[in-house]
Amino acid sequence: MRIREGTPGAFVGLAAGLVAGGLAALVGQPLGWALVTTVALGLPLGAFGGGFGLLVAAGRLPAGRFAPVALYWLVAFPLARLVHEITVGLVLTGQLRLPPDLAGFLAYQGIVSLGWAIGFLWLHERIAARLRQRSSPRAATASR
Repeated sequence: MRIREGTPGAFVGLAAGLVAGGLAALVGQPLGWALVTTVALGLPLGAFGGGFGLLVAAGRLPAGRFAPVALYWLVAFPLARLVHEITVGLVLTGQLRLPPDLAGFLAYQGIVSLGWAIGFLWLHERIAARLRQRSSPRAATASR
């Protein structure tokens, strides 16, 4: 039952990876590179998104409030981007490298995370509400 609570957040993260890969292909990157971006960004964002849903379900984070979401993604988004950056570099060059200015990279990703948190919260709340509506006993009896 708890795993279902993580589904909306995981979906949002995986969808973001798909969009990033699609944009990479759209600007002319080789298809293989775009696929690496899709997986290397989508999986960490999906895992952190699912983790967010589980924390909400466990009562550790309040649902629908921006400040806790922003603080969660202030940590999670830079980590997901770091995994993405390292993975893409490893797959494409065969070398395990950190960004040259790691502190600057993480700080910038922290700034960007606020925009991600807004979009994540908006999508998460809409997807989670539909999932709850479909799985509620009243919705099942109303459709009969």
